[in-house]
Amino acid sequence: MTADRSSFGALITGRAFMLDVGAYFPVSMALRGDVFEAVFMMRESDLGHRTTGPYSPERLPSDALDWAQLRTGMGMAGCFPSFRIEAGGNWPRIHVALAGTCVRGLIVMPEEVTAEAVNAPYLGEWQDQVSSNVLIGLDYLADWLRACHHEAGGTAPSIDLDLVYRPYDYEANLARTGQRMRELVAPVRPVLELRWRSATRAQRRAFVKNLKGTRKTGSRSDRRWNYLLGGIEVEAPR
Repeated sequence: MTADRSSFGALITGRAFMLDVGAYFPVSMALRGDVFEAVFMMRESDLGHRTTGPYSPERLPSDALDWAQLRTGMGMAGCFPSFRIEAGGNWPRIHVALAGTCVRGLIVMPEEVTAEAVNAPYLGEWQDQVSSNVLIGLDYLADWLRACHHEAGGTAPSIDLDLVYRPYDYEANLARTGQRMRELVAPVRPVLELRWRSATRAQRRAFVKNLKGTRKTGSRSDRRWNYLLGGIEVEAPR
């Protein structure tokens, strides 16, 4: 596969990578131009048996090794992945890189992920839906980038993008939810924060045209567009 060395190409490949790696809970995600990196929390049921450290060359994490071996030689996002197992602590970590791209992932065990790591008061079943919401947001962003480049022309725009988790009016949302569904109500809202690395004024205007129904947020010195897509927000500079 010949990689598309652009933000659009990295966004498309990174989105497919997130899905193919297992649609795991994204602890963090960052795009810097054409470099896509993410940290995922392993779904515990995907490991089968579990091991704990400390590990050594004579005692490697067989659960993580088996997981990687099953996927070696299989395509991810149209590329061949390579795996490296980090086993220096009590829990293994799995590094994944896609050949011919700048797309990278780190898969950590559930025990490594704390509520503080995602700015949340607690972890729970709400995490199961986050990956789907992020994938939806990345789909929209890729379409908007393609459309603004097509409409305004010029060199393809380049962006930075971060996935962050922000508190919101959780208690009010919880009050509107039935008791049986409350475990699924997230105490934080995932937000995709976009910043322009390089884009013409015409491209930025064309991009904003796609944000129908958006609202303005931020201070006078830092006005931003905020667009709600179901369970995720997209935020872009004005």
